[in-house]
Amino acid sequence: MMTADQVVTSLLTVAGVSSLIAGWLSFTKPVEKPVKVMLFVGYFWLSAFLQLLLLAGIYYAWQHY
Repeated sequence: MMTADQVVTSLLTVAGVSSLIAGWLSFTKPVEKPVKVMLFVGYFWLSAFLQLLLLAGIYYAWQHY
């Protein structure tokens, strides 16, 4: 069973990695600043959801196998 500290650490890690990925993907594009901000938000949530799906799958497999 995961403790509350482990859950918080995992979620903060997901948020940090998502921020890095979104920043790298959005701010390297030669577009206007408002578009970069919208790209950042989109890439952030896409990355966060993909990471959460991956973590949920790992947690499920860890608990059942």
